[in-house]
Amino acid sequence: MPEHLLNKWKTQIKPEWKIAFFTAFIIGLLTHIYVFTNSLPNHDGIVNTYSPQEKFSLGRFFLSPFAGISSYFDIPVVIGVLSIFYLSLIAVILTEFFELRKSLSIVLVSGLVVTFPTISATFSYMFTADGYMAGSLVTALALLVTKKYKYGFIPGAVLFYMGVGVYQANLPFLLTLATIFLLMEALTKNVSVKGFLIITARFMATAVIGMGLYGITFYLYNRLFAGEISNYQGLNNIGESSQSLSLTVQELIDSVNTFFFRGFITDMPVNLFEILNLFVVLLIIAGAALTFYQNKVYRSLPFSILTVLMLLSLPFSAYCLYFVSADVIYHMLMVLSVLSFYLLPILMYDKFSFAAFTNKSFSWITVIVSLLVVFNFAIIANISYYNLHLKYESTVFALNRVIDRIEQVNGLEEADKLAIFGRNTLESNLTDTVIPQSIPSMTGSSGNYLLPLPYHYFYMMQNQFGVSYKTASQDEYALIAASDTFESMEPWPDKSSVQLFGDIVVIKFSE
Repeated sequence: MPEHLLNKWKTQIKPEWKIAFFTAFIIGLLTHIYVFTNSLPNHDGIVNTYSPQEKFSLGRFFLSPFAGISSYFDIPVVIGVLSIFYLSLIAVILTEFFELRKSLSIVLVSGLVVTFPTISATFSYMFTADGYMAGSLVTALALLVTKKYKYGFIPGAVLFYMGVGVYQANLPFLLTLATIFLLMEALTKNVSVKGFLIITARFMATAVIGMGLYGITFYLYNRLFAGEISNYQGLNNIGESSQSLSLTVQELIDSVNTFFFRGFITDMPVNLFEILNLFVVLLIIAGAALTFYQNKVYRSLPFSILTVLMLLSLPFSAYCLYFVSADVIYHMLMVLSVLSFYLLPILMYDKFSFAAFTNKSFSWITVIVSLLVVFNFAIIANISYYNLHLKYESTVFALNRVIDRIEQVNGLEEADKLAIFGRNTLESNLTDTVIPQSIPSMTGSSGNYLLPLPYHYFYMMQNQFGVSYKTASQDEYALIAASDTFESMEPWPDKSSVQLFGDIVVIKFSE
């Protein structure tokens, strides 16, 4: 009977899992409730109010089925709650994967999982957010299955194949989680050198087989099915980079420094984000040194070497896509792997006893800093949502003015096409300067306008205003642009900026 099965499952649920799940779920809802309960589409959301998310040209072969669980409509509450459910399961998986036992450790890890800026940036693309969260979920599950079972790398590889088939950034996510797990194994000497190498080989098998399956799918789509791969982020040039290794490494170092220490290395102001990042890095160094000394790792040359290698390889794992394509540009949506840096001090704290004064000091500082990090991440999330709200409202009001101007054009009843030239940039000190200087660059919610290209206007006019026009052809655009009448038109909001060319309404926003 169903109730007997549920009771059986209930007895098998560990207390640590309950703490992880409910902590993540509650903190997640509190952090992101604003974006869940409001319709705040960004530039992509405007054109994806309904979309099957078939992103095969981007190599995201499994995004559509995962995103389809919540339907293909942009329904924030359903997508949001489902996303938080997936993230809560990730918190449970990480709790089991790292064998966390201290309640505070579990709470802190769960809080980081649901508030990390990549999560907030993804929620700016609410119409597809749950698909990406599901991809991260199966990636984390792949590692857990690989660790727990002798031949777990086989189902683990399949799970990882699906995860990277949702988003390629799940490759560095998997690598960094595996790296910090191996680092903790080396620092605590929980296994022999042979055991360490075996679990390393299993993780490598999961990654290699999973990426092999993905590569086969990519090849078949591109060659056998004649699918066209987009040039976005260098997808069409994977493995064909002529860039030198030193230049690639320099790009990697610059990205790491910019993410963690932007305010210290640029003319941008230093915020709490950068200050806390500095503490996190210092805690990683201090925690590694304490664990290395107290567990007498220095007495084992193999584990000493492995510890150093794991630490040094973390940035390379997190930004490994630089080595896949020279055209990759990392942004906030792609750096969920950096979460592992914030997890490390907590993992060390979880393994500490409290006998030594240094351990007590490290533990207190780790807990306080991590709590502040979680709180600051939540603040960053809501500032970015606030900016998205401002962008959406100002865009709606601006487009309302444009439609009103169109309706004042004489002879409008003959027009059924629209041609838009330039961009209507909405200037605001708050969205242009204050917000960008206060938070890290949040892809999807940054900037001050939602309608960068003409087709964005068509979608918003139709879906938000019920006004429909056909798109002028490229030839018609060229003819209009070459005309003397267009040359005499002044940019918006001048009265001459909206005129009728035959059956085409022409709007000139900029030269």
